[in-house]
Amino acid sequence: MMITPAHTTSRLAPWHWRDGFWGLLIGAACSLSLFVLQPLLLQAWHAVVSLWSQPLGLALTPLPQDAPPPSQTLMLSTSTVVALLYVLAGYWHERYRPLRVVVRALCLVQGSACLFFAWVPARFPYAVHQHLSGLLQMGADFLMTVPLMLALGWGVLHLPWRLKLLGPLLVVAYFMVWLPHQVLLHAWVLHHGSVLFMPVLLLCLGPLLNGWIFVALYAWLASLTPRTVNRTGAL
Repeated sequence: MMITPAHTTSRLAPWHWRDGFWGLLIGAACSLSLFVLQPLLLQAWHAVVSLWSQPLGLALTPLPQDAPPPSQTLMLSTSTVVALLYVLAGYWHERYRPLRVVVRALCLVQGSACLFFAWVPARFPYAVHQHLSGLLQMGADFLMTVPLMLALGWGVLHLPWRLKLLGPLLVVAYFMVWLPHQVLLHAWVLHHGSVLFMPVLLLCLGPLLNGWIFVALYAWLASLTPRTVNRTGAL
């Protein structure tokens, strides 16, 4: 008697047009709800920023209005650190190439900000409160598109209803908590540091970072896609 070892094969569960239709409908409904509730959401985020202002040593207003201008000492020290870090990143091992690219990109953004403030510091067009208010609004607009983006890429798959509903809700809940705390991070850096760091905060730790986080969360949701497993064996 010969025994053949069991083997396992997997394939995607069958897809029906109803899966895509209801997934898109759920995403559109969630996005519309967030659009209607956006004023209340912004008020709640302002309250969160105000709540943490005192423990973090910020002004007692919901959004700090001013930050000290960059001093010559800060400009010189920041420029030195940026230049050294850019050079040192070139000596890192090839396995750290993605990190090297990110670090050098940050150095280029911060270096350009140092050059701007060294040449025309009085022409910087944005105040701190404008930056933080704009960041809150961009966060609210981004959050409104999250359910629809998930519906277009993940909601159209063949999924149990618990995942089709719970997945986007968890992602939206995460961003609801994260976005006001992202504003707090910007406010803390600008309050205790300088507007010298506003460009790197906006370009690298603002909407772009939120996009990366969304991609990571989407990949996590995609890993939950159910598969049918068939096991066969022969004696």
